[in-house]
Order: sequence, then C-alpha cells, then structure tokens
Amino acid sequence: MATSPGKIELIAAPIGIQPGGYVPKAYAGRDKAPMTPSLELEVAQPPGAWRLRLRWPCAEPVVDVSEDPSLFPDAAALFSPQQEDTPWVTMGAPGNGVDGVLWRADGERLHRISAEGLGSMTRSDAPESWRSSAAHERGFWQLEFTLSGWASLDRSKRVAVAIWRGSAQDRGGLKSVTGGFLEVG
Repeated sequence: MATSPGKIELIAAPIGIQPGGYVPKAYAGRDKAPMTPSLELEVAQPPGAWRLRLRWPCAEPVVDVSEDPSLFPDAAALFSPQQEDTPWVTMGAPGNGVDGVLWRADGERLHRISAEGLGSMTRSDAPESWRSSAAHERGFWQLEFTLSGWASLDRSKRVAVAIWRGSAQDRGGLKSVTGGFLEVG
C-alpha cells in the first residue's frame, strides 16, 4: 500500500507558545511565514516497515557546523501520536506524547525522539533497523527514511513533519511544520 499526499504546505511553528520568555521576545514576528514553505511527501508500506520520502527546497544547505558555533545544521523530523487525541503543535501533552525520528545533516545516525509537550523533547539512539539516506541536489533536500517497528505509526497511521533550515538559524522551536498530523495509511 502506498500513500502519496504530494505537496504539503508548511507553517511556522508558533513562537508565542514557546516555553520561557526568551524565544517569544527575541523572535517575535518570525512565525509570520515558514522558512520552508512546503515539502513533498511520499509514503509506502513495504512488509514490516514504513518508507517515507521527503523533498523540500533548500537553496543554502548547512551540513558541517563543526568550525562555527553560530551555525545550525539542516534537519528533519517525523512524529507520530502516541494516542488518538494527541495534540501536534505543542508536541503532545503530559501523558499524551509524540514519538519519532530525527535526522540531522551533520550526523550519520538517526535519533529516536519523544516529547510530552513543548520543551520536553528527549532523544536517544534510533533502533539499528531504522535507516535514512539523504542528498542535496539542485536546491532541494531529498531524504528517505526506512523505519520498522515504529509502534505509534503502525497504530495511528498518522505522521507530522518538522523541517529546520540551518541557513535561516532554525533550531529548537524555530522550525517549519505541518499544520497537523497527516493520514498516511
């Protein structure tokens, strides 16, 4: 079974709901338009796994940040709800979280991530069976995940996407996201 949602419009993650007082003040107005306006998503479900392909515009890729601490790498994450009524924009809520996978352009390994609300994200090594391949070509990132044994995605068949553009100083809560969970199965 394959699902092709196609082109998906992204929104800027809301700045005003970020925890603490610094980000809402320092970046006021940054959430008027997303730094990455859209992405293309293709989903397939080969036996025992999910294959999710993302493609998004990125004119200035940031891959290596080792020489300059003011740089941030390009990154992408997929999230799936742990329960049916899990909220997305707040990355879940206490006792009602999201979990997912994080890819960073400056790293070779994937991270498994989870959150139960804003500011609560944790990460660990992803299962060894989770794979990704990425390439930047002609002004676009193309990223493919192959993920097996992702219980919340297997159950919910819904995913949300976050994109960080390093050249735009995206990091943490400064990102472009889907407006909600997308049905993929």
